[in-house]
Amino acid sequence: MLLAIDTSTALTGLACYDASGLLAECVWESGRNHTAQVLPQCAMLLHHLQRTPADVQAVAVALGPGSWSGLRVGVSLAQGMALAGNLALIGITTLDALAYQHQRPRVTVYPLIRLGRERFATATYQSGKTWRRTSDYQNVTLADLSATITDTTLFCGDIDSEVTEHLQQALGQRAHFPSAAANLRRPGFLAELAWQRWQAGDLDAPGHLEPLYLGEPVKPKPAGGAATGSAQRTAQN
Repeated sequence: MLLAIDTSTALTGLACYDASGLLAECVWESGRNHTAQVLPQCAMLLHHLQRTPADVQAVAVALGPGSWSGLRVGVSLAQGMALAGNLALIGITTLDALAYQHQRPRVTVYPLIRLGRERFATATYQSGKTWRRTSDYQNVTLADLSATITDTTLFCGDIDSEVTEHLQQALGQRAHFPSAAANLRRPGFLAELAWQRWQAGDLDAPGHLEPLYLGEPVKPKPAGGAATGSAQRTAQN
């Protein structure tokens, strides 16, 4: 069984996944209380499944972009579990997991994660022969982003009324948004991406995963990788 952990933002999530598919997931607003809340919630999730920590054979973690403190909690916890239990470890960027949740045929998807100071982390995702990222990870303003878009686009992630209004004014009918419930970032999709990598033997080395903050000092990451590719290699490029 695989356990997925997402502490990228104030919205925290856990999910359990095995060969039969998604077993359980929970999502809640943790604020900055990741450290105090994640492990008790994990124990409760396993209890509801009538499983124990010994049943967990792999752990996945969202690498960000997102909150500095939140990402540190999730990545440190996942690496500690992997080292202590000799578990498989898989890091997935939060943008990849968020875009995967909202993939649509012939629709470009831009996941958005707030970075503060009116800036957002994003990237371009499209479906062709495969579902993949087609741009660098970016740190942009909404105005910067709007100026580059010419096609029908689905925006997802950190979207409130102000963001929606800005994008609609700039893009008109080219801008589309999921409903509030559909837009909730679900850890089950993080778990599914990680399960695919685990089954393919594409693992990360415990002790070497680093969060992807995408702040001003961070250089853009190269494009062209599949959304399910190794997040560790992406973060190190």
